[in-house]
Amino acid sequence: MLISVVPRERKYISQRFLDQKHKEFLELKQGQMIAIEYEREFIRLSKYAREYVSTEEIMCKRFVDALNEDIKLLVGILELKEFIVLVERACKAKDLSKEKKKVDSEAKDSRKRSMSNLYQSSLKKFRDSFNRSNASVGHSHRDRKRQHSSFKAPAISIACVGSAKPNRLE
Repeated sequence: MLISVVPRERKYISQRFLDQKHKEFLELKQGQMIAIEYEREFIRLSKYAREYVSTEEIMCKRFVDALNEDIKLLVGILELKEFIVLVERACKAKDLSKEKKKVDSEAKDSRKRSMSNLYQSSLKKFRDSFNRSNASVGHSHRDRKRQHSSFKAPAISIACVGSAKPNRLE
């Protein structure tokens, strides 16, 4: 059986084709599409599913339901009932969402850099401190060797001790 979708036009479309487009409309999600692309696809497919978009308010609700979560959160709370206004807000929300992600990413990178710099600075201070303490320990150890070697007592042989004659005082 052939059915005309647009009454004034002389186009006739098979029921199978209509069922396929009807299904596509019901399964339509924004996914990777930008808001404008999603709107175009939504409008195109809604022609085949008029019963699901019988009023502009219902059309708006269905449009919002298939938006990506980040945009849906921003636009859904507005409860807009005018489709054109809704699409404009969705586009603006996507731009704001992109901007927020960019700012968050830059802030995260900045924190990473500052933490890395802080770590590098702390590591350098630790190394410098460690090297100074080892250097001072090394110097004092060497100094002690020098002190011990310069103040050596003269060695006395045992043979000399036994042969020494005591001096008598007369």
